[in-house]
Amino acid sequence: MAKKLLFVVYQSPVGSIWVNEAFRTAFGMYGEDLEPAVLLMNEATIAVRPTCKPECLGLLPISMVKRYLARYGTPVYVVKEDADRMKVTEVDPEYGAQFVSKTELSKLFHEYDYVVFM
Repeated sequence: MAKKLLFVVYQSPVGSIWVNEAFRTAFGMYGEDLEPAVLLMNEATIAVRPTCKPECLGLLPISMVKRYLARYGTPVYVVKEDADRMKVTEVDPEYGAQFVSKTELSKLFHEYDYVVFM
């Protein structure tokens, strides 16, 4: 049975590379027979907005990960309270984001063999 990994990102996709790196690393896990997922919390939750475009600041576009999300079916979790705080009112459906409450994080973490904070 494949090991499960959860990559947790908490920094904004605008001004840091970590959201892109988490997805890139997650997609690389499929070649190693591992089952990855990505959790966006704190400022990273803005990544699921359709209007989030870090490429406008010369950073890698987040949009490039969407085709791999569809191909691999990688789970994407978003902390609801953080999304609310960051005023994420619209979510790009291509992420297939599942919202979780902060009170559910401990349970979510225990569903994975490894949890990596980025």
